[in-house]
Amino acid sequence: MKQLSIIRLLDEETFFISAGSNEGVHKGQFIEVLNPRRSYKNLAQVIEVFDQYTMCKKLGKSKVFFGDTVRLRPCRNS
Repeated sequence: MKQLSIIRLLDEETFFISAGSNEGVHKGQFIEVLNPRRSYKNLAQVIEVFDQYTMCKKLGKSKVFFGDTVRLRPCRNS
């Protein structure tokens, strides 16, 4: 899978990532937002999936920034 990142911020909690259903992302899936410059990890959840991008909602307290690296957690759906 290609390296994923935040490609657009809608507000302080909602953002888009550079992968969608074409990459196997599923609604309800959890993702980790990584920021190596500030040494933190934040949890978010997929709320809407499109073909080439995905809308996510931040669950943690740390801010997310354009360009932050994203890592998908494995889906638990059967």
